[in-house]
Amino acid sequence: MSRATDAVVLGFSKAPLLVERSFASLRQLKQEGVLRNIHYVTWDSADIDPHVAPIQNMSEVTVTRVPQPVAHGTPYQKTIVYQIHNLAAALPLIAEDDTIVLKWRPDFAANVDFLRDKIESFDLDCEIESDPAPFGVQMPKPIFHSKIWTPWADSNQPFFYEDAAFMGRKDDLSKLTIPLKRADLDLLGVEPCYHYYHIVRFAKPFLQSYPMFKLYLENYRYITNNMPYRSKLIPHFVKSDGFFVFLLIAHAWILHSHFHVDMGEPGDVRFFPNTRNKTTDWSKPESWNVAFPYDEVRTWRMTEFPGRFMNNVMRPYARLMDDLWQNALFTRDIPELSRETLTRMLQHIAKYSDGLKKREQIFYDELAAFYRTQMKGRGFAKSSLTHDAMNALMADTPSD
Repeated sequence: MSRATDAVVLGFSKAPLLVERSFASLRQLKQEGVLRNIHYVTWDSADIDPHVAPIQNMSEVTVTRVPQPVAHGTPYQKTIVYQIHNLAAALPLIAEDDTIVLKWRPDFAANVDFLRDKIESFDLDCEIESDPAPFGVQMPKPIFHSKIWTPWADSNQPFFYEDAAFMGRKDDLSKLTIPLKRADLDLLGVEPCYHYYHIVRFAKPFLQSYPMFKLYLENYRYITNNMPYRSKLIPHFVKSDGFFVFLLIAHAWILHSHFHVDMGEPGDVRFFPNTRNKTTDWSKPESWNVAFPYDEVRTWRMTEFPGRFMNNVMRPYARLMDDLWQNALFTRDIPELSRETLTRMLQHIAKYSDGLKKREQIFYDELAAFYRTQMKGRGFAKSSLTHDAMNALMADTPSD
């Protein structure tokens, strides 16, 4: 490929061996000339100097220290402020708007061959159709110049994507640094909604072209990431064949047209966050715990059902490991969605029709009532699932 590719690594880790593993693939690709630059951007606080020092000794890496922004509230409210600020501080280090930028974390690692292929195949994998018209329906113009690569996405929780690592053009990634509103931060303070930080940064750039997602963000407190609740929520509103299904189809189109999802093979990408390693001995790599869903890639792929709609979206967690499901919706005949039905739905979505707006208001009224009944009346508000229990829910899917 002819365009330059730079990596920006954001944040810090207190585990030296993990940092070494995370940077190893990037450093090799820099030595090969696949990466032009590796920028490591983190806070200028003296407290983290010992954790930054090993990276400063890596000759392939340029270290930039920036002031830590003032952030208040819960850990997740602070996290989204730090993430957006850090990316906004890193992108100006790259001159050209069309440079491919790999955003990384020092607790994220990848197989060097997989990462090399993602970079070298970017123009092919991430090409965007400039004037999309699926089934003859004129959709909104793309908001990106190229698709953004992400390891995984979720089909029934719109814009819930991996935010630890992704790759796109600099000018496209800059759209992910939109400042949040007070209401967004308040929502992150609600206990079952802390995963909203995954969603809001990817959703914001699409609100002008797809205004039907504005109320989705405003009402996310009634959708939440609480798994026992979602096991009731998803079947109820998918089977009702109302506005929620329009949301899922619109989001599937956005995934198909703006994102390239690829987890690779098991072990190609691995994420070792502190939330999964609170008591881990970082001196023993064999004891490191991999984040969900990186630990069950094959199992997740078995429950995607490309070419089927209901089988995929009826899962409480509808993880996607690749592009197959969303691409099939717009290129193949789907048994539950005739071509005629899908065409009419896309027409309503593209125009944000009055009929769709009426369905929208009914849906959110019903959603709020459903939430009050299920979360409070049946005690789901405080319940949570373990990591293993979340993986077990993958099996809670209709068989083909």
